[in-house]
Amino acid sequence: MKKKPIGVGLIGLGLISRAHIMGYRDAKGEASIIAVCDSNMSVAEAAAKNLGARAYSEYKALLRDPEIDLVDVTLPHNLHYEVAKAAIEAHKHVVVEKPMAVKSEQCRELINLSNAAKVAFTVAENTPFVLAYREVENLIRRQELGVPRLIRTLIYGSEVERLKDTSNWKGRASGSCGGVIIDAGPHSFYLLKWLFGEISSVQASSTKLIEESEVEDHAIVAGRMKNGAIFSTEYTFTAEIPWGERLEIYGSEGSLIVDQLSDPPVRRFLGKTDTSGQPVLQVPYDPTGWKLKSISRGVCDFVKAIRDNRAPTIAPWDGYYAVRIAEIAYQSITHSGVLLPVEEEIPNADRLMTSSQVK
Repeated sequence: MKKKPIGVGLIGLGLISRAHIMGYRDAKGEASIIAVCDSNMSVAEAAAKNLGARAYSEYKALLRDPEIDLVDVTLPHNLHYEVAKAAIEAHKHVVVEKPMAVKSEQCRELINLSNAAKVAFTVAENTPFVLAYREVENLIRRQELGVPRLIRTLIYGSEVERLKDTSNWKGRASGSCGGVIIDAGPHSFYLLKWLFGEISSVQASSTKLIEESEVEDHAIVAGRMKNGAIFSTEYTFTAEIPWGERLEIYGSEGSLIVDQLSDPPVRRFLGKTDTSGQPVLQVPYDPTGWKLKSISRGVCDFVKAIRDNRAPTIAPWDGYYAVRIAEIAYQSITHSGVLLPVEEEIPNADRLMTSSQVK
């Protein structure tokens, strides 16, 4: 007998919700969007009409809907904790956009609450669903780059329009609770832990180019990995170029460069005399679709995890970890860029996800 589709309620209908909707559609009948919610009722009604769903303007009303099994939260950062907590307490499965919350203690509470309620909980981190990074993982696990010495990431794109709009939450400290570090940083912090293990020390600097904004629009977070490698991550919201991500790995046996706007996106260098590099042909050039498709895969994976009664690919503690590293980065900035140790023990610290878990 075919199982009833998982009933989904979407809370928040901004730009990122489109990728989430795509994920539920790609779940091939295993999930059905029952209701949508937005503080602007006309936005909710328009989306509901398009999706054949019910419309709500109050998220607590949506949580009372008995047909909803899974709640998807794509709201401004300052609302993640409040709404995710209410959804868990309503005994719904929950996926919340990154960052999981804006404080690590809030993340801990959400994880503990979800465990007590015995509901599935995850953060919408798309990194392990990016095809390029999955291929990088394969190369690393086969030790084809040798011992990592230097790791660099860059996340780039333009949020200038939203940062200049004083009515938009993106550039307001009260809505975003931080700029590029809390917004883009979790992607790199997750990537580093997934591929290389934990970070041992952090130092950071930030600046603000957009005058109307209240939050940093450029930052560098650097330090050392517990495996000895040096890392440097950089983020900018002021690059007038399509959104992209770059990863550079310099190892003892070779190097690798990933850039989503380059064709090919992944190129491997076999040593100091390999001036042209070798393209990794398994990864297609997809500058406009790589991010959307990876977010969709992550949402679809969560549906399948619920259906198969397994843990989601993105462990909740990994979402916590990313927020905790962001907190330490902000502490470093407050103390003029001092190098700070990452002293606490992160739960599930030895967990290394393999691509076999990503379907």
